[in-house]
Amino acid sequence: MLSTVEVVQVFLARLAAQDAPGIARLCAPTVEWEAPDLNGVRWAPGPRTQREVESQFLTLFATFDLEQLSVRQVIVDGGDAAVVGSARWRVVATGEYAEVRFAAVLSVHLGEIEQYWQMPDTLAVALATGAAQAEA
Repeated sequence: MLSTVEVVQVFLARLAAQDAPGIARLCAPTVEWEAPDLNGVRWAPGPRTQREVESQFLTLFATFDLEQLSVRQVIVDGGDAAVVGSARWRVVATGEYAEVRFAAVLSVHLGEIEQYWQMPDTLAVALATGAAQAEA
């Protein structure tokens, strides 16, 4: 069984590799989920199955190409971990780039992710996807 730190390390490695099935395998059968939609304009909280987690990440990786992932800090307290960092994503459809700072909170129990909260810079995502317009 992996420790919380090990689960976070494997999660980040699989995220960087854009390995959606691998991320899903790190999860419990049901994950309490809180993250914005892919355009960053609406939140989609609630429980997710492993299959739904995999689908979410498959859609993410089909929409955005992760070019750089930088982790600034990982804070672990028992089964809870907070990851603070930034990512450079390229929107596949347009070639636009999004520099996104984020915080993610993962709760791990018995080596599985049971709770996942993703808090990215939703304005940067919305601007890159065209869901929002910058005022001149």
